[in-house]
Parts: sequence; C-alpha cells; structure tokens
Amino acid sequence: MIGPLKDLLGHHAWADAMFFRAWQSSGLLEDEDLRARTDHMVATLEAFLKVLKGDPVVSPERPLADFQELKARCEAGHQVFKALGYGLDEASLARTVRVPWFPDPPCVISTADALLQVCLHSQHHRGQCMARLKALAATPKNVDYVIWLWKQKPEARWPVT
Repeated sequence: MIGPLKDLLGHHAWADAMFFRAWQSSGLLEDEDLRARTDHMVATLEAFLKVLKGDPVVSPERPLADFQELKARCEAGHQVFKALGYGLDEASLARTVRVPWFPDPPCVISTADALLQVCLHSQHHRGQCMARLKALAATPKNVDYVIWLWKQKPEARWPVT
C-alpha cells in the first residue's frame, strides 16, 4: 500500500501543478468559478493536512483568493504532503484520524483513507476546472495518472509568477 499511495501523492502534486500552468496560460485568472472551485479544492487539502497533523481545523473568513494566492497555498500544501509521504509506513497509515466536519456520527478513518480522499477530492474538482477551461476556449491539460507514469513520474513543476 505504501508505494501506490506515495505514487498517488506524487501524481496529485504534478496534476495540480499542471492545472495551475494551464490556468495561468488561459488568460482567465479572474474567472470567479475557477477561483471558487480551486479555493475549495485547496482549502480541503489544507484542512486534511491539519487533520493528519492533529491540528484544529478552523475555516478562516476571507475574501475569495486570487490565482497567485491559490497557487502559493496549493504548492505549500503539496510540499507538506511530500514530506509527510516520506515518513509513511504501515503503522502510520493504519493510524486513525477524525474528520471534524462530519460530526454525527463521528467520521473516523485511517490515515491511508484520508490521504486517498485528498487525492480523489482534488481529482474531482481539478477535472471540473479543466472542463471549465475548455468551455471557455482555453487549453486544458490531460493529467491522467497513466500519463504521469508514461512520463516517468515527473516532479510537479509549478508555474513561475
């Protein structure tokens, strides 16, 4: 389980970086739908990081973030996930965490399932964002897992801003 999960975390970072590259080159940096959906995606990534680290999850009230802030927060979150991934072993993956936004009944899942949820949640919303780019005549990127494998598992290359 450790190898595939680490690979999935690597793909997750690469795919998010590819999305931000596509978004940056689209000229649609102010699109409110892209900003809102990406903000949700990044906020969920950050919330799961807090859950996994045992920190309290607080949703700060803030205005809708712009492209630069979203990219910076997403990239920073992936750096933490990458470091977390290096320390994974079977015991740490089996450890349970409580997801506080599902209180009744309490949502208690393994660390492995929490990591999988983060990747799958982002995959869902990243797909929506790529479809939005295409609908607005921009050029989305194909970020399928098999493409990442075919390209020899490249590291994430975040757009320079």
